[in-house]
Amino acid sequence: MKHFMEPQSVAIIGISRRSGPGSYNLMENMLEYGYECKIFPINPNAEEILGVKAYPNVKDVGQEIDLAIISLPRDLVVKSVKQCIDAGVKAIIVVTQGFADADARGKELQQEMVTAARHNGVRILGPNTLGVVNNFNRFTTSFMPLVREKAPVGLICQSGVFFVGVAVFSGQIGKGIDIGNACDIGFCEALEYMGDDPDIKIIAIHMEGLEQTRRFLSLARRVAKEKPVVVFKTGQSEAGAKAAASHSGAMAGHYQIHKAALKQAGLLFLDKDGQMGDAVRVLLHQPYMRGSRIAVITPTGAGGIMASDALEKYGLELAPLSEKTISKISELSPEWMPLGNPLDLWPAIMGHGLKDVYAEAIEVVMEDPNVDGILCLAIAPELPDFALLDASEDVNKMVPEERQKPVVGWVYGPNVKEISERFEKEKRVTIFQTIEQAAYSLSLLRDRQLFIERAEREG
Repeated sequence: MKHFMEPQSVAIIGISRRSGPGSYNLMENMLEYGYECKIFPINPNAEEILGVKAYPNVKDVGQEIDLAIISLPRDLVVKSVKQCIDAGVKAIIVVTQGFADADARGKELQQEMVTAARHNGVRILGPNTLGVVNNFNRFTTSFMPLVREKAPVGLICQSGVFFVGVAVFSGQIGKGIDIGNACDIGFCEALEYMGDDPDIKIIAIHMEGLEQTRRFLSLARRVAKEKPVVVFKTGQSEAGAKAAASHSGAMAGHYQIHKAALKQAGLLFLDKDGQMGDAVRVLLHQPYMRGSRIAVITPTGAGGIMASDALEKYGLELAPLSEKTISKISELSPEWMPLGNPLDLWPAIMGHGLKDVYAEAIEVVMEDPNVDGILCLAIAPELPDFALLDASEDVNKMVPEERQKPVVGWVYGPNVKEISERFEKEKRVTIFQTIEQAAYSLSLLRDRQLFIERAEREG
């Protein structure tokens, strides 16, 4: 994968002389990102493109080429692949669509180029792909601008929408591989690369179909022992499976069978597109959870009920708070207020102020041996007029940087964005848009810990 992610020389075959969504913008991005390598535009009708000398054919370059990116009409791609092989190119990305994702002729062409490449030791990524992104060395083959943060997140996908829509899906990306139709480089090669990469701490996968299932599951189990891997499998319905076949040529397979096998291998399975970013954030910033017992801290009784429902939905339970915890919290609450879990703190807040009550509650619950994780509900007031209702700073002070228990939250009110950012600035409390998302994320932390313990027992 090094020739794909860290090439020292790149040929762009089929590049246009004019700006537009395609290979011209690809080269623009590559230059603008600032990655230092030799770039060889290949266009028989141009002397130079974007100030860089152009060549009529890849065989005319006369220099070593690590990576060739082919963006040509379908019927010209196989010929171009063979020319790359003759020129000694080590790796090829085929951007073009219309192969196994299309008709019978497309499948034949895809097989022809794969056969030629394999006979000569050349690897192919694609076809039907945006290629790769490596924010750690500022290299990309995408024709669209992407998020450039050096996040410890490796993204493997079968659609460029997961590159372009990072903010909606994984939320962060440090390195990414769009395997497209996966005619040669597939999930196994991409996962092995991400698994061995010290820059990557968590791997997020979008999967339409899976080939080489046994090899992948064996590899996934090895990688999952070292770092968390989350998977969002599309093609869940019959209609979705048919759409996957026409999109990337993927054989979606039976969804429930895939789900069971992937979970058994230690992967954290996601059912909805919006869960990927939540999973990435909570796994990056929170400790894994050693049990299923959750303490709910809330200023609203209704919120506590919603939290209870959400926790049970994901196999979690309300923690039986210790007598010591109840005793300390009762010192702040009126005598008539029965205390339990969820901890409804509004009467205490009315008497002692939200900041002091929340700070005390967080500190006490963190020390309770009956509690494995904390779900904190909080108000998001307008500032500065209602600053007394903002508990973010005080909660952050009470949540240790080095802690054994995760703390997640949900905020509500007219100022959600700012208060959420205040909670998350120290990376000690992870805030979610809904109570259900927060509960689901806690279940991922529990599942991750359960897999680690099982893997240690099984060796």
